[in-house]
Amino acid sequence: MHATQTPYAQNPLRALLLLACRTVLGVVFIAHGWSKFTDPTIQATIKQFAAWKIPFPDITAPLVGALEVLGGACLVLGAYTWVVCVLLSLEMAGAIWFIHRHNGLLVGRGGWEYCASLIAGLISLSIASAGQFSYDAWANGPEEPSGRSRSRRR
Repeated sequence: MHATQTPYAQNPLRALLLLACRTVLGVVFIAHGWSKFTDPTIQATIKQFAAWKIPFPDITAPLVGALEVLGGACLVLGAYTWVVCVLLSLEMAGAIWFIHRHNGLLVGRGGWEYCASLIAGLISLSIASAGQFSYDAWANGPEEPSGRSRSRRR
């Protein structure tokens, strides 16, 4: 490595870009989760889940809303990022399967492109890590130049 180069894992631009990605994804999930409780009510969301033939709508509707709100908050904070990305990706895969798969690609026609784009962002974030400006970085200690954590704080 050239003497003036910053190691990949410690590059401040990388950290800022990961923070921006986490924040955008997190806010999107918080907004969608919150709307399940308030737009107009959770009862309306339960009815919609039942119409989509999503199993156990009385349980899944509030569970999905809570996952999106709490998972979105975790993304913004960079907390438990890998686990949250997996859970939200699975939820989006379920949305594609139960709601969007028969509507084609385009979101304007109820298609699956938006959910697939969120999955791509979540997978990318889980591979890249939460970055330096995150709870995960604080809890796990500094990264090596390779991007792997050196130590764990207890």
